Amino acid sequence: MAGLAGFIERQGPPVPLDDIDRELVRRLAADPRASQRQLAREINMSGPAVGERIARLERSGVIRGYTVSVDWAALGFPVLVHIPMIVAPGADLTQILTDLHDIPELDELIAVTGTYDLIARFRLRDHAHLQQLLLEDLWPIDGLQRIETFLSLGEVTSTSLLDRLLGPAQRQEPTDLGEAETGA
Repeated sequence: MAGLAGFIERQGPPVPLDDIDRELVRRLAADPRASQRQLAREINMSGPAVGERIARLERSGVIRGYTVSVDWAALGFPVLVHIPMIVAPGADLTQILTDLHDIPELDELIAVTGTYDLIARFRLRDHAHLQQLLLEDLWPIDGLQRIETFLSLGEVTSTSLLDRLLGPAQRQEPTDLGEAETGA
């Protein structure tokens, strides 16, 4: 799998973040449509200061884009399937990856260590669609030595990954400048 290195997205170094940066990331992840004005009110900062911080987070690659959460079942693709794959030694990895990326239902493809080399996630309509994917799209790919199929029963909801990794959100209390000035 030495040829895989050219296909894997490279990771950059960690970006130093302060509590305000982490709070902005957390809030934007929860609501990508939040305006800078709204965010500024929520964290008790000026709009331009929030805009500058967001721009810096985008430039540094912390914020890579803004997205929409899609209800796949409502779109007619309620079946989620994970398919781990073993690539045969000496197989043409470039062709395998090209063939996989040509499958429209492919949602994600990750390279892993361990028993398998790749794990693909597909969005499908039903059992017949899964059968078509396996028989017509995956099994004919030269170089795939072994695949398994794992049907998702559903996602287990939990607290936000950002909250777990960045720590709990710290509520910004508005400051009363009059109180600070009088020392009361």
